[in-house]
Amino acid sequence: MKITALTKKNGSRWQVDVDGAYWYILDAELILQYHLRVGMEVEETLLAEVMDAAQRRKARERAFYLLELREHSKKELIDKLARSVSYEIAEETAGRMEELGLIREDAYARRLAEYLMLTKKRGPRRVRLEMRQKGLSEDLIDAAIEAVQPEEELLVALVRQKYARYLGDEKGKNKVLQALMRLGHSYYDALDAVETVEQEIAAD
Repeated sequence: MKITALTKKNGSRWQVDVDGAYWYILDAELILQYHLRVGMEVEETLLAEVMDAAQRRKARERAFYLLELREHSKKELIDKLARSVSYEIAEETAGRMEELGLIREDAYARRLAEYLMLTKKRGPRRVRLEMRQKGLSEDLIDAAIEAVQPEEELLVALVRQKYARYLGDEKGKNKVLQALMRLGHSYYDALDAVETVEQEIAAD
């Protein structure tokens, strides 16, 4: 096999053609590192090595970009990287990001729990489900949820702020209970919060 063309693309990227057909797009640094040039005879093993290096570079750059945008759990990052590189390289890259301190799942879990419970008003059951989907461990989930404001206070505040106007008859009360359960709160927790607000309304 022979490199038949090196065509400059955007930035520092070059298209490499082998035996007259498109093979891959490489960064100039890799072309220099492997001394690639037009007319060069290349073995399959060399092409595989260059491809692997290109994939690892791509994964590393993508990981830095994603982590600059926002925090990610390790699983989230792996899943996103695996869309464009092999799963093995995605795992290795995410592991490296963790070693560098760019992934801190304990801090991420705490902030995610705060967001889901305080901003989105999710109940523990729904919060656990969403945090598991991020690949967080049960220990991290437990600690994060426990560190946030107690559910009872959150629930009463939510009913007071958003649902109090519906209370006053059985139909409205049931509507509020169903809404709270859809957010992941248990029936009995929802009922306690609703009855607390009902008592406040009656006392005014």
